Amino acid sequence: MQFRAASPWALIRLPALSASQLGWAAMGLTLLIWAGFFLSLRAGAKAALAPTDLALLRFLPAALLLAPLAWARRRRLLQVPPRLLLAILFGAGLPYFLLAGWAMRHAPVADGATLIPGTLPLSAALLAAFAGGRTALARWPALLAIAVGVLVLLVLGSGASGAAWVYGLFLLCSLLWSNYTLALRRAGLQPLEAVALLALLSSLLLLPLLVWQPPTALLALPTDTLLLQFLVQGLGVGLVSTFSFSLAVARLGAQRCAAAGALTPVLAGLLAWALLGEAPGLATLVGMGLIVGGVLWSQRRV
Repeated sequence: MQFRAASPWALIRLPALSASQLGWAAMGLTLLIWAGFFLSLRAGAKAALAPTDLALLRFLPAALLLAPLAWARRRRLLQVPPRLLLAILFGAGLPYFLLAGWAMRHAPVADGATLIPGTLPLSAALLAAFAGGRTALARWPALLAIAVGVLVLLVLGSGASGAAWVYGLFLLCSLLWSNYTLALRRAGLQPLEAVALLALLSSLLLLPLLVWQPPTALLALPTDTLLLQFLVQGLGVGLVSTFSFSLAVARLGAQRCAAAGALTPVLAGLLAWALLGEAPGLATLVGMGLIVGGVLWSQRRV
């Protein structure tokens, strides 16, 4: 009788995850990255980093990494109509990033995280209604709750600081992102193709801006801070969240993921409170509650 030496790895048994558990793990990672995106923008502003500095970390690593993929699928990418291409670029590329980055220099993390992802159902419904969709406003009670939450933040939250224009930029970012999702669906691009397209086009647009405003503040950052920004913006937002969210949708369904995404403002607000000392005010809590509640209500089955 022959005996085979057992592999040391055989002694380590990892628990097998079900499809649902894997989906929730992927969605949890996605929420952390989404919340980290707003924290990174705010922390960059406090470190006197220009939005273009953070944009360099956000788009250039993905562009370099995915350039071979973009070249291999260049015919497919070149077939995207110019109108959809502009909607994709402005909705999730450099223009969107610079607007969000500039606005986050003047507002707390909780407000930005509430007004951009939290109002996506409302902005998507408005865009669909503008395009002639009859059923776009069918869930009007949920949309009304989101709208009231926005008004609370605009009147009570921004009124004290005189930053109403900043909150207007957040709402514009929400509209741009909603238009991006619609354009991406019509273009028929796979997630990795969309990331490559956004990274390359945004990097090309960014080069003249960097010549005008060199990233001197970025290069002067301590190594650990620079590494953290790179991990959040370059790897997390730029690459990992795309795959984790796609995996979550495949395992849980789009409806559950959309409802779970409503937790982004809450998570971002809690992390900003713990890490940046930004305690949310009453207007932020009331507005956040109305908007998050409206998003969850909008995902109910009818």
